[in-house]
Amino acid sequence: MFRRIFRTPVLAGLLITMGACGDSPVDPGPVVPVQPVVQSVAEQGGALVVTWAAVAGADAYDVQRQLAVGAATFITIAADQTVTTYTDATAMVGSTYNYRVIAKNSAGSSTPSDPLPGALDLNETVLSGTITGPMTLDASETYIITGIVAIADGASLTIPAGTVLKGSTSVSPSAVMVRQGGKIFSNGTAANPVIFTSGAAVGQRARGDWGGVVINGRSVCNFPAGDCVGEGASGPYGGSVLDDDSGVMTYTRIEFAGFEVSFGNELNALTLNGVGSGTELHHIQTHYGSDDGFEWFGGTVDLKYAVATGISDDSFDYSTGWSGRGQFWIAQQDPDDADNGFEVDGNEDDFNAMPLTDPTIYNLTLVGKGLDGAGGTAGESKDGIRLRRGTGGDIFNAIVIGFGGAGVDVDNIESVGRYTIQNSIVSRNSKDLQSADDAGGAAFQDSLSLPAWNNVIGAGADPLLADAFNRDAPDLRPGTGSPALAGFATPPDDGFFDITVNYIGAVDPMDTAQWFEGWTTFVRN
Repeated sequence: MFRRIFRTPVLAGLLITMGACGDSPVDPGPVVPVQPVVQSVAEQGGALVVTWAAVAGADAYDVQRQLAVGAATFITIAADQTVTTYTDATAMVGSTYNYRVIAKNSAGSSTPSDPLPGALDLNETVLSGTITGPMTLDASETYIITGIVAIADGASLTIPAGTVLKGSTSVSPSAVMVRQGGKIFSNGTAANPVIFTSGAAVGQRARGDWGGVVINGRSVCNFPAGDCVGEGASGPYGGSVLDDDSGVMTYTRIEFAGFEVSFGNELNALTLNGVGSGTELHHIQTHYGSDDGFEWFGGTVDLKYAVATGISDDSFDYSTGWSGRGQFWIAQQDPDDADNGFEVDGNEDDFNAMPLTDPTIYNLTLVGKGLDGAGGTAGESKDGIRLRRGTGGDIFNAIVIGFGGAGVDVDNIESVGRYTIQNSIVSRNSKDLQSADDAGGAAFQDSLSLPAWNNVIGAGADPLLADAFNRDAPDLRPGTGSPALAGFATPPDDGFFDITVNYIGAVDPMDTAQWFEGWTTFVRN
């Protein structure tokens, strides 16, 4: 008897199964992205910034907006975005919007995200264009400086105490520029300072978010006639009106400013171009600026009670024939991003140009990155005071401590004999004195040590400041036994200087509260 056994189908199935196991999986191709999630709609620089989470497999996104009241339809305001944030610069103050996002790829589009509302503050007002007459702001509103706000010849801008002005981060550069003949009145008080700051959200602010404040006057400049033109397209300055009046700035903070228009062509936190002595400046802080904190190009304006903190370039920079007066100045540098405490020049093209840079300054405290120049990034926090290019001037009652370069550096033989630094303490820097000019080096070293100049220099002259390197709440009062409590110079009794000082440095060791407390800030973003 024969039994037929049909094995072929089984074998065929086995072969088919084996073949399937050996092949690569078939690529199903792109799949439609999942529904995205809008994370935030945040006000920033006079615009609304929509941020969403990335979706796996998405190649692009569409952003849609709906007017929350009066319109039920979503319209696409941005198509094919390849990043996960979008700035809606067309949002209007006083309107509330709903935003949603659609993720896309070649397979199709996702379901729209759940909408998220956003609105520009009803109390925010865009400040832009040229001011041609008198304008007074309202302290109950916040102003968004959008583009170049120019104060024209004959015009004025009055800013009441407590007003906040935010530089737009959507329009660059955004800055306030006072043209020759224009005036600014920033009338802050200790309790309610005027604040110029970044339009970015708190915690996201950074140096260079906006362009800062520029004032152009009709006082002196030692460039040839016609060559006194401000950086950053700020216009002409200079002349012969020594007492020119560009207004008043008191109890004012300028934060997260500075802007590089092009290489070597920068806006500072506060730029003073040919500003005259009729202008009143006192109690001003420049904070976390990307270029200089305070910069003078010529002029005769005075400055009293000034604070420069966290400036990435020079805290105080003056040149081009500035011959004003100063008293009670503080610089505290970021240990990881800073240049000089003072950078002082005559004229970069002609070291003998007239008028000389020749100010008179009393009572400074300049703080670098750490005792003996230690801490922070190598190469930063360079010199405390750098004098060069034929500058003159007289500095009294200065404390210079903690710089990674030299406490005082004098360059160029033309500078020697034109300046004095007297009744001052230069101590606990990486090196206290240096000169990059061999011809003037010996004369420089000798002059700083002249008995008549009454300076104390070196590690043994530590001013014993209470907490100078605290970046959140510095205490700059000299302690018991400090050499800052003796050997000081009394300023001239000319109506500008406080002649009651009996200490070296910018802060009275006997004060229960330091003069800069309350109206200044030390927040770093």
